[in-house]
Amino acid sequence: MSPLNVLVTWSIDDESMASIAEAAPGATVTRVPYIEEEHRRDLRRKGKLQELAENPTLISPKLQVALADADVVYGLDYPVGLVDMAPKLKWVQMIGAGVDHLQGTGLMESDLTVTAMGGFSSRSIAEYVISQMLNHVKHMKRYIEEVARQRTWTRLPMDTLMGKTLGIIGLGRIGSDTALLAKPFGMRILASKRTPSSELPANVDQLYPADALREMLPQCDFVVLSVALTPETTRMIGEAELRLMKKDAFLINVARGAVVDEEALIRALKEGWIAGAVLDVFEHEPLPPESPLWDMPNVLVTPHASAAVARYAYHAAQFFARNLRRYVAGEPLENIVDKSKGY
Repeated sequence: MSPLNVLVTWSIDDESMASIAEAAPGATVTRVPYIEEEHRRDLRRKGKLQELAENPTLISPKLQVALADADVVYGLDYPVGLVDMAPKLKWVQMIGAGVDHLQGTGLMESDLTVTAMGGFSSRSIAEYVISQMLNHVKHMKRYIEEVARQRTWTRLPMDTLMGKTLGIIGLGRIGSDTALLAKPFGMRILASKRTPSSELPANVDQLYPADALREMLPQCDFVVLSVALTPETTRMIGEAELRLMKKDAFLINVARGAVVDEEALIRALKEGWIAGAVLDVFEHEPLPPESPLWDMPNVLVTPHASAAVARYAYHAAQFFARNLRRYVAGEPLENIVDKSKGY
Protein backbone atom coordinates (compact mmCIF):
# COMPACT_ATOMS: atom_id res chain seq x y z
CA MET A 1 0.00 0.00 0.00
CA SER A 2 1.43 3.38 -1.03
CA PRO A 3 1.99 5.97 1.72
CA LEU A 4 -0.58 8.66 2.31
CA ASN A 5 0.20 11.86 0.42
CA VAL A 6 -0.91 15.05 2.17
CA LEU A 7 -0.64 18.33 0.27
CA VAL A 8 -0.69 21.67 2.10
CA THR A 9 -1.53 24.59 -0.21
CA TRP A 10 -1.75 27.27 2.50
CA SER A 11 1.31 29.22 3.65
CA ILE A 12 2.06 27.86 7.12
CA ASP A 13 5.17 27.80 9.26
CA ASP A 14 7.47 24.87 9.96
CA GLU A 15 5.97 24.32 13.43
CA SER A 16 2.52 23.84 11.91
CA MET A 17 3.91 21.57 9.21
CA ALA A 18 5.56 19.44 11.89
CA SER A 19 2.29 19.04 13.80
CA ILE A 20 0.57 17.88 10.60
CA ALA A 21 3.34 15.37 9.88
CA GLU A 22 3.15 14.02 13.45
CA ALA A 23 -0.58 13.41 13.01
CA ALA A 24 0.05 10.93 10.20
CA PRO A 25 3.25 8.95 10.80
CA GLY A 26 4.61 7.55 7.57
CA ALA A 27 2.68 9.98 5.40
CA THR A 28 4.38 12.24 2.89
CA VAL A 29 3.47 15.82 3.72
CA THR A 30 4.24 18.37 0.99
CA ARG A 31 3.83 22.14 1.10
CA VAL A 32 3.15 23.90 -2.23
CA PRO A 33 1.30 27.19 -1.61
CA TYR A 34 -1.61 28.15 -3.85
CA ILE A 35 -3.32 31.34 -2.67
CA GLU A 36 -5.60 33.45 -4.84
CA GLU A 37 -6.38 37.13 -4.49
CA GLU A 38 -9.50 38.15 -2.60
CA HIS A 39 -11.26 39.42 -5.72
CA ARG A 40 -10.94 35.97 -7.34
CA ARG A 41 -12.74 34.37 -4.40
CA ASP A 42 -15.36 37.06 -4.86
CA LEU A 43 -15.76 36.09 -8.53
CA ARG A 44 -16.13 32.42 -7.56
CA ARG A 45 -18.88 33.26 -5.07
CA LYS A 46 -20.73 35.04 -7.87
CA GLY A 47 -20.22 32.15 -10.29
CA LYS A 48 -18.25 34.30 -12.75
CA LEU A 49 -16.13 31.39 -13.91
CA GLN A 50 -15.65 32.72 -17.44
CA GLU A 51 -13.98 35.82 -16.05
CA LEU A 52 -11.72 33.58 -13.95
CA ALA A 53 -10.89 31.47 -17.00
CA GLU A 54 -9.94 34.56 -19.00
CA ASN A 55 -7.49 35.61 -16.27
CA PRO A 56 -6.16 32.30 -14.93
CA THR A 57 -3.84 31.93 -11.96
CA LEU A 58 -0.63 30.20 -12.98
CA ILE A 59 -0.47 26.58 -11.82
CA SER A 60 3.19 25.73 -11.29
CA PRO A 61 4.59 22.38 -12.50
CA LYS A 62 5.43 21.59 -8.85
CA LEU A 63 1.79 22.08 -7.82
CA GLN A 64 0.56 20.00 -10.76
CA VAL A 65 2.80 17.10 -9.70
CA ALA A 66 1.77 17.43 -6.05
CA LEU A 67 -1.94 17.47 -6.92
CA ALA A 68 -1.58 14.39 -9.13
CA ASP A 69 -0.25 12.42 -6.12
CA ALA A 70 -2.39 13.95 -3.36
CA ASP A 71 -4.78 11.85 -1.28
CA VAL A 72 -5.59 14.73 1.08
CA VAL A 73 -5.38 18.47 0.46
CA TYR A 74 -5.41 21.21 3.09
CA GLY A 75 -5.90 24.82 2.03
CA LEU A 76 -8.25 27.67 1.21
CA ASP A 77 -8.01 28.21 -2.56
CA TYR A 78 -8.08 25.57 -5.26
CA PRO A 79 -7.64 25.90 -9.03
CA VAL A 80 -10.43 25.50 -11.54
CA GLY A 81 -10.67 21.81 -12.40
CA LEU A 82 -9.05 20.62 -9.18
CA VAL A 83 -10.92 17.31 -9.22
CA ASP A 84 -9.51 16.48 -12.65
CA MET A 85 -5.99 17.47 -11.59
CA ALA A 86 -6.08 15.25 -8.50
CA PRO A 87 -7.36 11.79 -9.50
CA LYS A 88 -6.28 10.19 -6.18
CA LEU A 89 -7.90 12.86 -4.01
CA LYS A 90 -10.28 11.62 -1.31
CA TRP A 91 -10.59 14.45 1.21
CA VAL A 92 -10.20 18.24 1.22
CA GLN A 93 -9.87 20.16 4.49
CA MET A 94 -10.78 23.82 4.15
CA ILE A 95 -8.82 26.33 6.17
CA GLY A 96 -11.93 28.49 6.59
CA ALA A 97 -15.53 27.92 7.57
CA GLY A 98 -17.10 28.92 4.24
CA VAL A 99 -17.19 26.88 1.05
CA ASP A 100 -19.07 29.41 -1.09
CA HIS A 101 -15.93 30.25 -3.10
CA LEU A 102 -15.39 26.69 -4.41
CA GLN A 103 -17.34 27.11 -7.64
CA GLY A 104 -15.35 25.85 -10.62
CA THR A 105 -13.17 23.46 -8.65
CA GLY A 106 -15.58 20.53 -9.06
CA LEU A 107 -15.44 19.77 -5.33
CA MET A 108 -19.05 20.51 -4.48
CA GLU A 109 -20.28 18.43 -7.41
CA SER A 110 -18.01 15.46 -6.62
CA ASP A 111 -18.35 12.66 -4.10
CA LEU A 112 -15.13 13.77 -2.37
CA THR A 113 -15.29 14.54 1.34
CA VAL A 114 -14.96 18.24 2.17
CA THR A 115 -14.55 19.42 5.76
CA ALA A 116 -14.68 22.99 7.01
CA MET A 117 -12.70 24.62 9.77
CA GLY A 118 -14.21 24.07 13.17
CA GLY A 119 -15.43 26.94 15.17
CA PHE A 120 -12.31 28.27 16.92
CA SER A 121 -12.92 31.72 15.39
CA SER A 122 -16.62 31.77 16.30
CA ARG A 123 -15.92 33.20 19.75
CA SER A 124 -13.78 35.95 18.25
CA ILE A 125 -16.57 36.83 15.81
CA ALA A 126 -19.14 36.77 18.61
CA GLU A 127 -16.96 39.12 20.68
CA TYR A 128 -16.71 41.39 17.63
CA VAL A 129 -20.52 41.50 17.49
CA ILE A 130 -20.83 42.31 21.19
CA SER A 131 -18.17 45.01 20.95
CA GLN A 132 -20.00 46.67 18.06
CA MET A 133 -23.32 46.64 19.88
CA LEU A 134 -21.60 48.26 22.87
CA ASN A 135 -19.87 50.77 20.60
CA HIS A 136 -23.28 51.70 19.21
CA VAL A 137 -25.12 52.23 22.48
CA LYS A 138 -22.11 54.02 24.01
CA HIS A 139 -21.60 56.25 20.91
CA MET A 140 -17.92 55.32 20.62
CA LYS A 141 -17.76 56.02 16.88
CA ARG A 142 -19.04 59.56 17.45
CA TYR A 143 -16.69 60.09 20.39
CA ILE A 144 -13.72 59.04 18.27
CA GLU A 145 -14.67 60.79 15.03
CA GLU A 146 -16.37 63.93 16.37
CA VAL A 147 -15.76 64.70 20.01
CA ALA A 148 -12.09 63.73 20.29
CA ARG A 149 -11.13 65.04 16.86
CA GLN A 150 -12.82 68.41 17.42
CA ARG A 151 -11.70 68.55 21.07
CA THR A 152 -15.18 69.50 22.25
CA TRP A 153 -16.22 68.61 25.80
CA THR A 154 -19.53 67.08 24.68
CA ARG A 155 -21.35 64.37 26.58
CA LEU A 156 -23.53 62.05 24.54
CA PRO A 157 -26.31 60.28 26.48
CA MET A 158 -25.45 56.60 26.54
CA ASP A 159 -27.86 53.70 26.35
CA THR A 160 -27.52 50.14 27.64
CA LEU A 161 -27.87 46.71 26.09
CA MET A 162 -30.11 45.58 28.96
CA GLY A 163 -33.66 45.12 27.76
CA LYS A 164 -32.72 45.35 24.09
CA THR A 165 -33.83 42.65 21.65
CA LEU A 166 -31.14 40.92 19.59
CA GLY A 167 -32.17 39.01 16.48
CA ILE A 168 -29.66 36.41 15.29
CA ILE A 169 -30.18 35.16 11.74
CA GLY A 170 -28.29 31.87 11.56
CA LEU A 171 -27.90 29.99 14.83
CA GLY A 172 -24.77 28.00 14.07
CA ARG A 173 -21.53 28.26 16.04
CA ILE A 174 -21.21 32.02 15.57
CA GLY A 175 -24.86 32.70 16.31
CA SER A 176 -24.85 30.43 19.36
CA ASP A 177 -21.68 32.04 20.76
CA THR A 178 -23.20 35.47 20.16
CA ALA A 179 -26.32 34.47 22.12
CA LEU A 180 -24.13 33.09 24.91
CA LEU A 181 -22.21 36.35 25.27
CA ALA A 182 -25.25 38.63 24.83
CA LYS A 183 -27.50 36.96 27.39
CA PRO A 184 -25.59 38.18 30.50
CA PHE A 185 -26.18 41.76 29.34
CA GLY A 186 -29.88 41.21 29.93
CA MET A 187 -30.81 41.10 26.27
CA ARG A 188 -33.84 39.31 24.85
CA ILE A 189 -32.56 36.88 22.22
CA LEU A 190 -34.54 35.93 19.14
CA ALA A 191 -33.01 33.66 16.52
CA SER A 192 -33.83 32.07 13.20
CA LYS A 193 -32.56 28.75 11.94
CA ARG A 194 -33.06 26.80 8.75
CA THR A 195 -34.07 23.66 10.64
CA PRO A 196 -35.39 24.70 14.06
CA SER A 197 -35.12 22.10 16.81
CA SER A 198 -38.10 21.06 18.90
CA GLU A 199 -36.32 22.28 22.04
CA LEU A 200 -35.45 25.92 22.59
CA PRO A 201 -31.67 26.37 22.20
CA ALA A 202 -29.60 27.65 25.11
CA ASN A 203 -29.69 31.43 25.64
CA VAL A 204 -32.48 31.91 23.08
CA ASP A 205 -35.88 33.27 24.14
CA GLN A 206 -37.69 32.51 20.88
CA LEU A 207 -36.69 30.53 17.80
CA TYR A 208 -38.09 31.16 14.32
CA PRO A 209 -37.86 29.13 11.12
CA ALA A 210 -36.00 30.81 8.27
CA ASP A 211 -39.24 31.67 6.47
CA ALA A 212 -40.55 33.68 9.45
CA LEU A 213 -37.99 36.50 9.33
CA ARG A 214 -40.65 39.09 8.67
CA GLU A 215 -42.25 38.20 11.99
CA MET A 216 -38.95 38.45 13.85
CA LEU A 217 -37.35 41.55 12.33
CA PRO A 218 -39.79 44.25 13.55
CA GLN A 219 -39.06 43.24 17.15
CA CYS A 220 -35.28 43.63 16.99
CA ASP A 221 -33.07 46.47 18.18
CA PHE A 222 -30.04 44.69 16.74
CA VAL A 223 -29.97 42.21 13.86
CA VAL A 224 -26.90 40.00 13.40
CA LEU A 225 -26.38 38.03 10.19
CA SER A 226 -24.36 34.85 10.69
CA VAL A 227 -25.69 32.48 8.01
CA ALA A 228 -23.74 30.59 5.38
CA LEU A 229 -24.07 31.91 1.83
CA THR A 230 -26.35 29.58 -0.14
CA PRO A 231 -28.92 30.14 -2.91
CA GLU A 232 -31.55 30.40 -0.16
CA THR A 233 -29.70 33.06 1.83
CA THR A 234 -28.48 35.18 -1.10
CA ARG A 235 -30.01 38.66 -0.68
CA MET A 236 -32.31 37.38 2.03
CA ILE A 237 -32.14 40.89 3.53
CA GLY A 238 -33.56 43.23 0.90
CA GLU A 239 -35.74 46.31 0.78
CA ALA A 240 -38.80 44.58 2.21
CA GLU A 241 -36.89 43.20 5.18
CA LEU A 242 -35.03 46.47 5.86
CA ARG A 243 -38.29 48.42 5.84
CA LEU A 244 -39.70 46.02 8.43
CA MET A 245 -36.91 46.82 10.87
CA LYS A 246 -37.19 49.54 13.51
CA LYS A 247 -35.94 52.97 12.53
CA ASP A 248 -33.50 52.82 15.44
CA ALA A 249 -32.41 49.24 14.66
CA PHE A 250 -28.77 48.38 13.97
CA LEU A 251 -27.56 45.75 11.49
CA ILE A 252 -24.34 43.74 11.93
CA ASN A 253 -23.20 41.50 9.08
CA VAL A 254 -20.52 38.88 9.80
CA ALA A 255 -21.89 36.36 7.30
CA ARG A 256 -21.28 37.13 3.61
CA GLY A 257 -21.91 40.37 1.76
CA ALA A 258 -24.30 38.78 -0.72
CA VAL A 259 -26.70 37.89 2.11
CA VAL A 260 -27.75 41.56 1.91
CA ASP A 261 -28.99 43.54 -1.08
CA GLU A 262 -26.26 46.16 -0.76
CA GLU A 263 -28.00 48.80 -2.89
CA ALA A 264 -31.13 48.51 -0.75
CA LEU A 265 -29.01 48.72 2.40
CA ILE A 266 -27.31 51.90 1.20
CA ARG A 267 -30.73 53.47 0.56
CA ALA A 268 -31.92 52.30 3.98
CA LEU A 269 -28.92 53.92 5.67
CA LYS A 270 -29.20 57.15 3.71
CA GLU A 271 -32.95 57.53 4.13
CA GLY A 272 -33.13 56.43 7.76
CA TRP A 273 -35.06 53.18 7.45
CA ILE A 274 -32.61 51.86 10.05
CA ALA A 275 -30.18 53.62 12.37
CA GLY A 276 -26.90 52.15 11.19
CA ALA A 277 -24.77 49.15 10.38
CA VAL A 278 -21.48 47.43 11.05
CA LEU A 279 -20.32 45.60 7.94
CA ASP A 280 -17.43 43.14 7.96
CA VAL A 281 -18.37 41.57 4.60
CA PHE A 282 -19.51 42.99 1.27
CA GLU A 283 -20.98 42.05 -2.09
CA HIS A 284 -17.64 42.99 -3.69
CA GLU A 285 -14.44 42.33 -1.78
CA PRO A 286 -12.25 44.21 -1.31
CA LEU A 287 -14.86 46.95 -0.93
CA PRO A 288 -14.29 49.36 -3.87
CA PRO A 289 -12.85 52.76 -2.87
CA GLU A 290 -15.80 54.50 -4.51
CA SER A 291 -18.38 52.70 -2.37
CA PRO A 292 -20.50 55.20 -0.39
CA LEU A 293 -20.33 52.85 2.61
CA TRP A 294 -16.82 54.09 3.43
CA ASP A 295 -17.98 57.62 4.24
CA MET A 296 -21.42 57.10 5.76
CA PRO A 297 -21.51 58.40 9.35
CA ASN A 298 -23.84 55.62 10.50
CA VAL A 299 -21.68 52.80 9.10
CA LEU A 300 -18.55 51.10 10.39
CA VAL A 301 -16.55 49.18 7.77
CA THR A 302 -14.07 46.45 8.67
CA PRO A 303 -12.18 44.40 6.02
CA HIS A 304 -13.58 40.88 6.59
CA ALA A 305 -11.56 40.87 9.79
CA SER A 306 -13.86 39.58 12.54
CA ALA A 307 -12.41 36.06 12.21
CA ALA A 308 -8.79 37.20 12.01
CA VAL A 309 -7.72 35.72 15.33
CA ALA A 310 -4.10 35.80 16.44
CA ARG A 311 -2.07 32.86 15.08
CA TYR A 312 -5.00 31.74 12.94
CA ALA A 313 -2.79 29.64 10.66
CA TYR A 314 -1.31 27.79 13.64
CA HIS A 315 -4.67 27.05 15.26
CA ALA A 316 -6.11 26.00 11.92
CA ALA A 317 -3.22 23.58 11.42
CA GLN A 318 -3.90 22.06 14.86
CA PHE A 319 -7.52 21.46 13.88
CA PHE A 320 -6.43 19.83 10.63
CA ALA A 321 -3.92 17.67 12.51
CA ARG A 322 -6.69 16.41 14.81
CA ASN A 323 -8.90 15.64 11.83
CA LEU A 324 -5.99 13.96 10.05
CA ARG A 325 -5.49 11.65 13.04
CA ARG A 326 -9.15 10.70 12.78
CA TYR A 327 -8.76 10.07 9.05
CA VAL A 328 -5.73 7.81 9.55
CA ALA A 329 -7.57 5.91 12.30
CA GLY A 330 -10.66 5.44 10.14
CA GLU A 331 -12.79 7.56 12.49
CA PRO A 332 -15.51 10.01 11.38
CA LEU A 333 -14.16 13.41 10.45
CA GLU A 334 -15.30 16.61 12.14
CA ASN A 335 -17.19 19.34 10.30
CA ILE A 336 -18.08 17.45 7.15
CA VAL A 337 -19.73 19.85 4.70
CA ASP A 338 -23.27 18.92 3.69
CA LYS A 339 -23.04 19.72 -0.01
CA SER A 340 -26.81 19.71 -0.42
CA LYS A 341 -27.02 22.58 2.06
CA GLY A 342 -23.79 24.33 1.07
CA TYR A 343 -22.25 24.37 4.55
